[in-house]
Amino acid sequence: INGQLQTTGKIYDRNGEILLQTVDGVQKYNESETVRKAVMHAIGDSDGNIVTSVQVAFGERLVGWDLLNGAYRFNKHLNNYRSDITLTLDSQLCVEAYKALNGRKGTVGVYNYKTGEILCMVSSPTFDPKNQPDVEAKPKKYEGVYINRLLSAAYTPGSVFKLVTSAAAIDNLKNIDTRVFHCEGEMTINGETVTCPSPHGDLSFEEALAVSCNVAFAEISLDLGSDTLQKYAEKAGFNSGLKVDNIKTAVGKVNLADAQGGDLAWAGIGQYSNTANPLNFMAYMGAVANDGVRITPRILKANDIVSFISTSISGKKRILSEETAEKLGKMMRNNVTYGYGENNYKGLELCAKTGTAEVGGGKAPHAWFAGFMDREDCPLAFVVVIENGGSGSKAAGPVANKVLQSAVRRQGDV
Repeated sequence: INGQLQTTGKIYDRNGEILLQTVDGVQKYNESETVRKAVMHAIGDSDGNIVTSVQVAFGERLVGWDLLNGAYRFNKHLNNYRSDITLTLDSQLCVEAYKALNGRKGTVGVYNYKTGEILCMVSSPTFDPKNQPDVEAKPKKYEGVYINRLLSAAYTPGSVFKLVTSAAAIDNLKNIDTRVFHCEGEMTINGETVTCPSPHGDLSFEEALAVSCNVAFAEISLDLGSDTLQKYAEKAGFNSGLKVDNIKTAVGKVNLADAQGGDLAWAGIGQYSNTANPLNFMAYMGAVANDGVRITPRILKANDIVSFISTSISGKKRILSEETAEKLGKMMRNNVTYGYGENNYKGLELCAKTGTAEVGGGKAPHAWFAGFMDREDCPLAFVVVIENGGSGSKAAGPVANKVLQSAVRRQGDV
């Protein structure tokens, strides 16, 4: 009526909770303000500003019309195509992530590395789409609010990138498991200094990852060389995006063509000019957990025909050998038991890596925490990024713990 849509399909979460519907030309969001804020980037705002949102990406589906079939929701021969959309998201798990971020800018993602289903996708800052604020009036508060940071952002990765360097080392440096590194807190390479927060003394490869020793990983990066490190970065998903049910992600970039000496060392540590997309890195964590096979994350439930087709075509890719994935996973498990503290992640069987990514400009580092749960009953991979949050273990680690503990409690539902 007068160009205004009077009705569209409903958007549900995985548990049948209605997240959005249009009735008599009026958009009706979920009754809970907290739910609305938590899933805003997934569902979208009323003005269509979030290009990766369901309302924009699957708008024709919701309307029940496309150029080929016309108004297919009224066509009995196309009854497999429904205007309603059910998402893989657990809205209550998204609420837990939204609360854990506590107003800080960043993102939280959790997905099942066996099925590819994204259970949690939260980006901050956010707002209540039912009561949309004047974003332009508060540019600092709402900086980047229309960007889904899980899908569309790219950050300096910092030390989480050491997992990529570690995979390359496992495959290409024959003496890596018997090698002893010595860290006095810094090393100089062609006049450029690589520093560690503190001297680590003598370290094995496994210990170097657990304490995130920059000196050890600088040496490893130089031994690998730029070509090998570039190859493993690209195997991990850098320099190419993923499609989440045909929604394209941002591309994390690694370009080591001119990197040597100190630049190459810093690149292998996760600095230099490296950037990483959070969802792509979460998928890499899933591949480590899944014996080296990456399952592409998706947001539409498997009974949705569009999701089924896209997942069947491009859903699986081997990016690590089974042996390398197993070795790397054990090292990540050691990170938690040896370095981060098993008591901080009780019962999760967590395998993880922190990242404290320097961003310059006098700003605090971005805090990363990424990994997976080594539990058959709860096969989840995750990523947390808090912009200018400081230490990965202190800022991002507790967020991951809160969300994953909730996921375990809700595993009957998720």
